[in-house]
Parts: sequence; structure tokens; C-alpha cells
Amino acid sequence: MRQAFLLLMLWLVMLPLQADSHRVFEVKSASTQLNGSVYFLNAAFDIVLPLFMVDALEKGFDLPLAMEVEVHEEHRYWLNREIARIKQQYIVQYHTLLDTVSVLDVNAGRVHYYATLPEAMTGLSALLNYPLLDNHALEKDQRYVARLRIGVDEAELPVPLKTQVPGQNDWDLVSDWFSWEINP
Repeated sequence: MRQAFLLLMLWLVMLPLQADSHRVFEVKSASTQLNGSVYFLNAAFDIVLPLFMVDALEKGFDLPLAMEVEVHEEHRYWLNREIARIKQQYIVQYHTLLDTVSVLDVNAGRVHYYATLPEAMTGLSALLNYPLLDNHALEKDQRYVARLRIGVDEAELPVPLKTQVPGQNDWDLVSDWFSWEINP
């Protein structure tokens, strides 16, 4: 009994190390650029889906993904003020009869089709000229920090995928926040 307990404790300690050794979602870079009166977001992601996600897609389940962006006005001695919060949603689907993968941009209502799942993940790995916020929302002499993350949108997962045994097919996969400054 004591050995089983020690093995369980060792497994629980090693679990986070295993998860970090192979990140599913990672923000590689992010920056904003003012063009006219709008700040545009450019970002690069590394997306490597684990086998259980690929299996779920092949079985006909949708894979909801979300990119979240927050912009805060930083204060040295007071709470930060939120300027903007955006959630960009995507739904990845595998179409068995066509042997293709589609990615629905939920916010824009556009669908992009790809021949393979790796091509679809490559398509999602770059975000170019995404309109983030109007320059009138920022004051010249203030400090602003933006942060970005990408991952599985757990709230939009199909019900059968939400009821997996804890610790096996962990759908709570999201990148760490990636932060950078916006200088008005």
C-alpha cells in the first residue's frame, strides 16, 4: 500500500514536467503596429495537436480554439485598467467524405479549407494585420501592456469530450500569456 502511494505521488510530481516537455499551444511572437488610426496585431503561434485531439477530429468532433487578447493601461501604484478584451474563436472540423479540414473563423464568419490537418494548423499559426483597437482608446503619455494566448476553447467543446476521465484526455490546453508593450 505504501509503495502504491509513493508511486502515485511520484506520478503526480512528474505530470507537470511531462506536460511542459511538449507544449501543444505556444505564442512565439506578438506585436502591434499603428496603421492610420488602428492598431493591428501580428502574431506567430506554434500548434502541435496531441493524438487524442486528432482522433476526436477524425471521429467527427469539432475542435473549438480561441485566441484571447487583453490590453491594459498599467499603473504603478493602482490597479491596471482594462482597455480592450477580444476573444477570436475558431472551429476546426475534419470532413471524412472530402478528406479535408476546414477552419471556421467564428467572429468573421469565414471558412478556410485545407487538404490536411498540418496545413490547417500552419494556417492558424500566423495572424497578420488583425485589427485590435482604435488609437483614440490610448493616451500618449500612458504605458500599455497587451497580452495574448491561444488554446482549446473549453466552453465550446462538444459534451462527449467534456466528460473524459480526469487526467487522461486533458482538454484544458492553452498557451502561457505572451506580453508586450504598446507605445502610443
